[in-house]
Formats: sequence, C-alpha cells, structure tokens
Amino acid sequence: MKNQCSYISDLLRDALIIAWTIDHFKGAKVTLELCCSDGSIATITETMDHLDDDTDNSGSSIQQSPPPRSAADQLGDIKKNNWF
Repeated sequence: MKNQCSYISDLLRDALIIAWTIDHFKGAKVTLELCCSDGSIATITETMDHLDDDTDNSGSSIQQSPPPRSAADQLGDIKKNNWF
C-alpha cells in the first residue's frame, strides 16, 4: 500500500502545481483519507505555500494506521485479578 500512497501523493502534488499555474494562489492544502477494506486508514496531505518567492514551503505527509484488532485478539489485553 505504500507505493499506492506515494503515487496518490504525487498526483495530488501535480494537481496543486497545475492549480497554482492557472491561479497563483498564496497557499493550498489537500488532504485525502483512504479507508481500506481491512479497516486501516491512510491519510495523505500535500501543502504548498509561497511558490512565488524563493521560500518554497511545500510539504508532504503520509500517515497510515493499522487495521483494528478483532475482539478475539483483544482478549489477551484483559488482566486477571487474583485475590486469593
């Protein structure tokens, strides 16, 4: 999934560059949240600021969360109290 997220990030960055070429905005931020069939979530964020001058503050962020654990897997987290 990492390759797909990287590819999507590149496409979002290209879209921001095209938008900036058409209308010279000061800054923009695009965030895309992908919910996968296994329950994991990937959040891809692209930002572009101040492309007119030499201080290019562009950035990219990809965060992935693991899929939620099943109820059976969570049983191991239960602590047993022994009183006697």
